[in-house]
Amino acid sequence: MMNKSFLTVLVLVVSIFGLQAFTSANQPRFKNLHILPQDITKDGLDSVMQHFTASLGVRCSFCHVRDEATKRTDFSSDAKPEKLIARKMMLMSIDINKNHFSEIEEEMGHGTSAAADTSSVQYMLKYVTCYTCHKGDAHPVNIPPAREH
Repeated sequence: MMNKSFLTVLVLVVSIFGLQAFTSANQPRFKNLHILPQDITKDGLDSVMQHFTASLGVRCSFCHVRDEATKRTDFSSDAKPEKLIARKMMLMSIDINKNHFSEIEEEMGHGTSAAADTSSVQYMLKYVTCYTCHKGDAHPVNIPPAREH
């Protein structure tokens, strides 16, 4: 009787862990990604975010909400308008790179892979990037400095 109960509990525990592993593998690793691919790796996501922070001269809290009580950042929250603006800027950069630079890449002799591959993310940090305009400034000046006479 004791062996039968032990075996039943063992099978139950193994089944629960097996199901949990199976279901968590199908869920996206990161929440609330609208532009970046759902299957992006941690290193890939970190690389993109590091590009953003370096290009704008900011920290994560510029776009992401930090809960001061828990001292944790809620990366999936859309509460800050800067995050929504960042998404629009990403789409703008993708559009510029995809629709204006793929032909230039072909003309420059770099092959036709860019024109053949129509995935938007491929074009995100290709030619025109956040740094192109921001150059380390979160709010870049959009007029040239006055010339000295």
